[in-house]
Amino acid sequence: MLLRCATMATGVMMTGVAFAAGLGLGVAAVGGACLARRAMKQRSQWRDEDRAMAPDAPVQRDDLGVSDAMPG
Repeated sequence: MLLRCATMATGVMMTGVAFAAGLGLGVAAVGGACLARRAMKQRSQWRDEDRAMAPDAPVQRDDLGVSDAMPG
């Protein structure tokens, strides 16, 4: 009888550990998704600010002609 109780208790304990691990992974996944969403939102705001300032910023380009780029 004691052996049966010990086996059952071990099974219940392992089930509880597996449930807790699954719950922990689920919480980690949701937390990671929230952090990723926040980062993407901040990046989107940063890009919008960058686009708003783009017309005032000078355009940088290479002024090399075809003959200047490849001598001779």
